[in-house]
Amino acid sequence: MQLDLASPLLALDPGQVITLDDAAGTCIRARYGVVWVTEEGNSADHIVNPGDTHVVGRAGRTVIQALQPAWVALRQSPCVAAEGR
Repeated sequence: MQLDLASPLLALDPGQVITLDDAAGTCIRARYGVVWVTEEGNSADHIVNPGDTHVVGRAGRTVIQALQPAWVALRQSPCVAAEGR
């Protein structure tokens, strides 16, 4: 998936998946709900709760899955504390 928006907000149903390719540096912010994030080549998975962020640390495939209804913001620049308002 390639996004050209400055900071898209995606609504996900429980179990719905977003796949990002070569997204190193992308900031994933859970605006509502909880998502699970896993990165290719990294055995550590991440749970991102509402208001929390995760920065993709590797190139390769990143999978984001909603564990409950969720809104997720993606940003290719560094995470900004005020972004979640």
